[in-house]
Amino acid sequence: MSQTEIERRILEVLTATLQQDDVPAGQRLDDAFQVMAAFRAARLKQPLSDLIGPAVQSGPFAGMAFLDRVSEGAYIPKLLGSYEAELHGVIETACAAGYDTVVNVGCAEGYYAVGLARRLPSARVHAFDIDARARQLCQQLAEMNGVADRMEVAGELIGPDFVKFTNGRVLVLCDIEGAEVELLNPGSHPALRHMDLLVEIHRVGDAWTSDILYPRFAESHTVSEIQPEPRLATRYPALAGLDEVDRFFALLERIEPTRWAFLTATAV
Repeated sequence: MSQTEIERRILEVLTATLQQDDVPAGQRLDDAFQVMAAFRAARLKQPLSDLIGPAVQSGPFAGMAFLDRVSEGAYIPKLLGSYEAELHGVIETACAAGYDTVVNVGCAEGYYAVGLARRLPSARVHAFDIDARARQLCQQLAEMNGVADRMEVAGELIGPDFVKFTNGRVLVLCDIEGAEVELLNPGSHPALRHMDLLVEIHRVGDAWTSDILYPRFAESHTVSEIQPEPRLATRYPALAGLDEVDRFFALLERIEPTRWAFLTATAV
């Protein structure tokens, strides 16, 4: 497909998006912005990939060989190492803690699962995703980085499965678009009381999943909430040659910033 054809197709998608009369105007504008952002990021991907090279450039997973695509999230921020920068401090804390087991629920292409396997050479990593393509990419990334022998990649994780991961210190990293409310219930799955959890918080209807999760873990965990942080293009030399607009789109991860929570177990 030629560049002209691509741009014509983008214009068609934008027009169709803005003409959805049954969608509120604000939502239509948000949707249109996401289309434009995805288009611009796609235009930047190849030249930045050529400039940066095939490995993550900075952050806790610097040096990790990386794929030429992702199954979820933004590609360029992962390659730069700016992805979810507000978590970098927690990831370093987790690596220093020396977990024996990592359970990554919603692993996508394995950015965190493989990154943590590299940083925790004695740990066993269990990566779960309901999407078959994501699992395939995760396995590929594990093999590229020489950690496939310490990783297991599987489909859906259900609550009763947590009892399988009770040896030593356990970290659960969970990003499943709101389904954490159903999955992370220490009342139904007591093994969770002794695990540390790093969980992305999502809006479900008019509420946040934290409204349910925090009270559930109040007696067994200390809860630290992690707020979004700004991304500064000056921290990433590969962006130096871009104009301000392209720097913005290169670092853009999502339209609405999200919070995370780090729940550390206090129960014995």
